[in-house]
Amino acid sequence: MDTTKTVHAILYGAADCRRYRRIKQRLNEAAAATGVAVALEEVNDAAALARFNPITLPRLYVEGQLVATRNAPAAAELRRILQAKRHA
Repeated sequence: MDTTKTVHAILYGAADCRRYRRIKQRLNEAAAATGVAVALEEVNDAAALARFNPITLPRLYVEGQLVATRNAPAAAELRRILQAKRHA
């Protein structure tokens, strides 16, 4: 099994938002802790964000699956998600 698969993540929200920065930080920490390569796409464009209810931002998708809205998941949960997606 190829364990070097890059996991794709998309983070929607305003880059200056405290919650957005926290999700990004936890994702980066989880990637470093697990050794999983993460390709992070950050979507901050107002037109792209308009399709979501603003109360549900920021939003984090990993391999197309919604894994967080508003608050960052626990570090252990993000590590588990990344490891599972790497082997998927």
